[in-house]
Amino acid sequence: MLRCGAALGLALALPAAALDGKALDLATIFTSDTFTARMPGALQWLPTDARYAYLDSGADGPALISHDVVKGRGRVLSLAAVPGLPAGLQVTDYQWHAGRDVLLLRGPVTNDWQGHGSARWYHYAVEAGRARPLRDDDRPVQLVKLSPDGLHAGYVLDNNLYVVDLRTGETTAVTGDGDEAVFNGIFDYGSTEFGWLDGWRWSPTGGRIAYWRMDAGAVPRYPLIDELHSYPRVRDFHYPNTGEVHAVNAVRVYDLRTAKTSAIDIGHDADDYLPQLHWDSTGEHLYVQHLTRDHKTLRLWRAGADGEGVELLHTDTDPAWIDITDDLTPLADGSVLWTSEDSGWRHLYRITADGKAQPLTSGEWTVGDVIGVDEKEGWAYFYAKRESLIDQHVYRVALNGGAVERVTSAPGWHRWQLSPDGRYALATHSDARTPPTLQLLAADGERLSVLADDAVPAFDDYAMAHTEFVSFETDDGIELNAFVIKPPDFDPAKRYPVIAYGYGNAGSQVVVNRWGTQRGPTQDLWHRYLAQEGYVVFAMDNRTTTGRGKAAKNLTYGEYGKWAVLDYIEGVDYLNSLPWIDGDRIGFWGWSGGGYLAAALMTKAAPLFKVAVSVAPVIDLTRYQAVGVERWMGTPAENPEGYARVNLVNYADRLQGKLLLIHGTGDENVKFAFTLQFADALIRANKQFDMLVYPNQRHGIADHRLHVFSTMTRYFREHL
Repeated sequence: MLRCGAALGLALALPAAALDGKALDLATIFTSDTFTARMPGALQWLPTDARYAYLDSGADGPALISHDVVKGRGRVLSLAAVPGLPAGLQVTDYQWHAGRDVLLLRGPVTNDWQGHGSARWYHYAVEAGRARPLRDDDRPVQLVKLSPDGLHAGYVLDNNLYVVDLRTGETTAVTGDGDEAVFNGIFDYGSTEFGWLDGWRWSPTGGRIAYWRMDAGAVPRYPLIDELHSYPRVRDFHYPNTGEVHAVNAVRVYDLRTAKTSAIDIGHDADDYLPQLHWDSTGEHLYVQHLTRDHKTLRLWRAGADGEGVELLHTDTDPAWIDITDDLTPLADGSVLWTSEDSGWRHLYRITADGKAQPLTSGEWTVGDVIGVDEKEGWAYFYAKRESLIDQHVYRVALNGGAVERVTSAPGWHRWQLSPDGRYALATHSDARTPPTLQLLAADGERLSVLADDAVPAFDDYAMAHTEFVSFETDDGIELNAFVIKPPDFDPAKRYPVIAYGYGNAGSQVVVNRWGTQRGPTQDLWHRYLAQEGYVVFAMDNRTTTGRGKAAKNLTYGEYGKWAVLDYIEGVDYLNSLPWIDGDRIGFWGWSGGGYLAAALMTKAAPLFKVAVSVAPVIDLTRYQAVGVERWMGTPAENPEGYARVNLVNYADRLQGKLLLIHGTGDENVKFAFTLQFADALIRANKQFDMLVYPNQRHGIADHRLHVFSTMTRYFREHL
């Protein structure tokens, strides 16, 4: 095992605590909106000009507020008494074609087990003065989109894609073969691991639709059992385990003018993936990304909208796997912006129409998401962590190459919505001590106005502890980032128990200088509550996490979680080097991949941790999703020894200390069966443990967060 080197000191130190004020309590954190940021609802740029809009709920009822940045004029569109809308309808989102004054208004949303939101939508043409349901039968629909020309709307219902002519109300079925095994315009569950649910795209002119057709008929079905009835009810769905068949991907284009559908055939193997589609700037060509089943080769194809003229534009390869992004941006001259880790670090490239790739950025740092472009002035905007891995800044580079400019200056976390013309940004900023603010900026960073600067007014009323960022060096010279949260009345002469937290997957990150960390404010506030209760809270990112280059991420290839465990052992050595840490009282908690890490630390790294809570843990990767695991591990047939080393069932006899397993029986992501299988192995090894089960709850156990975190608090209090 590696051993920890000396601490390198604080990378960024914030005040340990505000000593005056109210104490945090669990009910306030998890059941109130005390710490919910008061930000404009559904804030977005309107697609046709430099105008932004948001939902407002004032004394006169719900309204849509828009503001013209150039002309400086505002507009209020009252929704309280629109004829045709149901009385008292809560409008939760909208799509607005300002040029035609056409709106789509969304009512309350119901999310299904897969995360798709269904809602009733209404079409409102301001000139007509009356709203009408998007469907005559007013059924809830999914993935609704207004066409770029404002003349049509599309949606998915029962795995079929439909188009509505907003001028006549006529509805056309684009597909008709959707059923429990065929998915049109929407992804089957096993294909959502690429990170998106939406399976269709309007062309830029609104004249065509590109969509995925996913045939999951051969994919094995997995049952989830609802026991809260006189007789159990079963919901089963297609779930491809590693090494098994997944849905067959196909791409289609529907032409609204001819009502004809064309197949885009790139000649891919049925076992491969087509993870991304993008239209070119004219709507005459489609870019199709093609990823081989082993995740090692990514090809970018360009095809005519009629399926003709298919050509290979670019190819990326990697010895381990290729991460799929949504960074492709088509430009007016037929070139595209593209990000690739081909150099060993993700950087921005411009690929010309003849397939030549020009690097726009370079160096030992990583480009994050592409935010947008200003083609008139010749800039591409993107996120990166070039100077500090814990901060996210906005950068830009000329579309023809040149020096990279950092646009934002304040340390912390910056998020931008760039206007369609690339000239303005709706910019949020926060740090670990400061809730988010919202400003209107020029794209060069100049502040034009402040839209929200006191989003969580109650924050300063509480005497809470605050995050301190630290770094330490491993025994082999790798600098790792971490944070600690000390009790508000911290006394360096005392020795404190520790509750550690982690996730650890390759390319992930938990140590970030932002409000709410990466999992939202409630989890962060719970950590501060634990510090208030007398614990030191500690978290760290291992050497395979984000911003360290592709070679660092590839260290995890073939043996998931190896460096998450080894580097956390180094983290314990770092903690033991601090005189105010009680090294005999170190606990850990984690969720999902972090749940795996919690169970792994209590077995593979025993006895360094006295107690751990493992929520929804992945245990045996041979029984997990094909897309999510094979990129890191290959298939079980290719890598049986690696899968065996990762499987914690094989290490159950090593458990030491107190372990609490928590899982929802309705978890569609990380199966409840994982926890049962691990529990069975622990019992067979005669190991004592505790377990809490939440009936029918999905992966996030969203309905019972207070109960979950109250239970974890009690468990640490009793055993640490």
